[in-house]
Amino acid sequence: MYFSPKKHILSNVLLFVAMLRLIAAAVSLAVRLIMRRGGILPDLADETLARMQLVPAAAVLLITALIFLTALIEIGRNLRVIPKEERQELARLQEETFGERNAALPAETVRKLLLIWLAILVGAQSMYDLSAEIYRRFVTGLARAFIDATGSTGSAYASFYNLSHGFKYQGMLIALLLGAAMTGIFLADRILIAAVVLVAGLFMISAAGMEMYTLPVMGRAYGIVWSSVIFHFMETIGLIAVACYLRVKYHGV
Repeated sequence: MYFSPKKHILSNVLLFVAMLRLIAAAVSLAVRLIMRRGGILPDLADETLARMQLVPAAAVLLITALIFLTALIEIGRNLRVIPKEERQELARLQEETFGERNAALPAETVRKLLLIWLAILVGAQSMYDLSAEIYRRFVTGLARAFIDATGSTGSAYASFYNLSHGFKYQGMLIALLLGAAMTGIFLADRILIAAVVLVAGLFMISAAGMEMYTLPVMGRAYGIVWSSVIFHFMETIGLIAVACYLRVKYHGV
């Protein structure tokens, strides 16, 4: 069986989660900037800020799980209205009756895609949050060792920091790209799959071949790691773009 073409369950869930992640990222950046300007945060990663960021990260995971569970409960409730043995027959009738105005995917397929994205945006995200904290501690310790040995971090440390960032993000980025690719496969959408290939290629180029860019702002130098830019763009704006694309192009997804 199909949902009404006017229903947008998967795209709505992805949009809500993406907006939630964007708000959380903006709040985290604002807190960091305020602490830096107040002289509270030193150049090296601050332990107090790191602990503070664990709370919103856990809150984002919890709210994300609730958003997905709410959608899955809604789908389950709608599916239970029609006996399982009658759903295929109803789907065929809907296809014959509504034609192009029918929903793009059956309700069961939408449910499977929700489960895939739930595993990515809650399961894989929780693993990423843990590995990111371990990486932060490792890099902080390494920076302190460089300072103790040379008196400053220097270009060698900056080069290592730039190259190692790709390893920090690649697991979660692969999960996000797999989610987008599987959605494209279910929908037989070449544009979505091509976008996944493009982002993956850009990330590999940035992680392996692009040096850190130093941006001077108000007397301070900020290092921009391009692999980090691509990852954070994909997990926020990119996810919003995928959700909006699905909502506009496909009925009932």
